[in-house]
Amino acid sequence: MISAGGLARFLEPPRLRTIEEADGERRATWLELFVDLVFVVAVGQVAVQLKDHHDALGFVEFGALFVPVWWAWVGFTFYADRYDTDDLVFRVAMFAEMFAVAALASTTHGAFHGGSSGFAVSYFAVRAVLVTLYLRAYRAVPETRPLTRRYSAAFGFAASLWLVSLLVPTPARYAVWGIALAIDLGTPLRSRRVMENAPISPSHIPERIGLFTLIVLGESVIAVVAGTFDTHWNAHALVAAVGGFLAACAIWWIYFDTLDTSLFKRGFVSGQIYLYTHLPLLAGLAAAGAGVQLMIVDSAQGTFGAGARSAFCGGLAVCLASMAVIQFASTRTPRERDFWLRLGVAAGIVVVAATGAPVTVVVPVVVCLLAVLVVAELGHEEHRSQPEGGV
Repeated sequence: MISAGGLARFLEPPRLRTIEEADGERRATWLELFVDLVFVVAVGQVAVQLKDHHDALGFVEFGALFVPVWWAWVGFTFYADRYDTDDLVFRVAMFAEMFAVAALASTTHGAFHGGSSGFAVSYFAVRAVLVTLYLRAYRAVPETRPLTRRYSAAFGFAASLWLVSLLVPTPARYAVWGIALAIDLGTPLRSRRVMENAPISPSHIPERIGLFTLIVLGESVIAVVAGTFDTHWNAHALVAAVGGFLAACAIWWIYFDTLDTSLFKRGFVSGQIYLYTHLPLLAGLAAAGAGVQLMIVDSAQGTFGAGARSAFCGGLAVCLASMAVIQFASTRTPRERDFWLRLGVAAGIVVVAATGAPVTVVVPVVVCLLAVLVVAELGHEEHRSQPEGGV
């Protein structure tokens, strides 16, 4: 029999953890890591969409699918950061979210190709779980009701638009999706005042964003492995596989060794810049991962298509440009060397891709540019870490 104390453990209402544990270091929980697993699948399926449709329209569709997947992760991550009590209700909600995200992943292929209804219903379910949690927090945490009231109302209205879109034929249905996503993404940006009594954890959130970045970056490594299945090896395919892997390693090095995560400690605007800049950063990483697999397949056939070139080089360039924006926001000066280094390498990758050179030229040059950036940033980081006086 479960004791009263044991029952209370599983029926603990939400509380504002970021105030109660302001002086402590927060780490990702096992449940959060478990939930992340389903997003591995979702990101992978969005990348498959780009591999199957890598013309200009395919890139637009890829971006349109990546945004709701990323925002679904952001929504639950920030809710858990503030209100996670790990009780029975929260755990069941997280399992329901995982099922809804899995359904979302399974419908990405048809979202723009005859199966948009399934995608809309799945995303509605994802957001409905989050709105339900915010309504629960509204009742349990009076001091943050301005925030939970606004979030539950805005997110609930946006979620309802996904259901309304079922009554609208395509392509107008996609416009309704765009409006719903604009409301979702814009709500936190308009909520500065109501966030004052509901801060986030400056240690937990950067770690969670870093873990999601690792998930997306891992897709590039998976792409190398997947691209080698049934591949007829030649020099071009070997260069594409090795180069794709080295590019992923370089991005990992730059991101996790030199990216400034302290923006969340500097106020509302800095934190929002850090968060929202990760949307193009992560989309670029996912595109680059899809490009790696396309390159390997193309190279095995003796070609290097525009789709593979655009996904790999364009994705890396967008990723580096996004990290340059974060660097600029960190230093607030256009004279910062790392800002110009990242922008310069991003521009160099675009120029190399535009030459139309074969994969045996483009990929090694891109890897060399990334290697130069790694060495330069590490040297600069070591210099900045020295105490004044150079000792």
